[in-house]
Amino acid sequence: MVTFIAIIVGMITITVVALRQTATRGGPGTATRLSSTTASQGGSASGAGAVRAVTGSPAGPPAGFAVSPALLAALHRGDCLNWTPYQPSAPVPIAPVVPVRVGCDRPHIDEVTRLVNLASMFGRWPGASAVAQAADARCAGALRDFAGAIDATPHLIVGTIYPSEPSWQEGARLVACTVRTDDLHVRTGRFRVVGLIGT
Repeated sequence: MVTFIAIIVGMITITVVALRQTATRGGPGTATRLSSTTASQGGSASGAGAVRAVTGSPAGPPAGFAVSPALLAALHRGDCLNWTPYQPSAPVPIAPVVPVRVGCDRPHIDEVTRLVNLASMFGRWPGASAVAQAADARCAGALRDFAGAIDATPHLIVGTIYPSEPSWQEGARLVACTVRTDDLHVRTGRFRVVGLIGT
């Protein structure tokens, strides 16, 4: 009986430790957001592979994106955006990430699939977390609508480019729903569907 109880206690302890490590480990869904492409506000971007850097989710960095109302208003479905993700060692507080529109034949992280307006949801700045959650909710299904019937899109996810607080105060209310790789690596070329699979 004592042996049986010792085995049960040991199994519970191992399970708790494993769950705790999983929750705190920086995996693909926890993001630190990616380093690798160098993008300038002037509209140029360059870079190669990216490695995840600081964000609360694959949808966006904790402080949001530094996007002007003019940039968001000029975006269309199929436009591509590049940005420089945070390094894991990024200092705190974290500044907004600056996305730059680039040709889709150049390295980029995001391809725009839908534009949504958050103006009716919030009268004043609700906080980056609330904006990110609203963006995620409004962008749900954007990839399927953009590309047609997709049963599986390995390594591709719906992303969002949502305004930071300074951008919000400047009047930015649009969110760009995008398609991006789940590891936030830069890519070249447009998103396309081969059969039911996105590439």
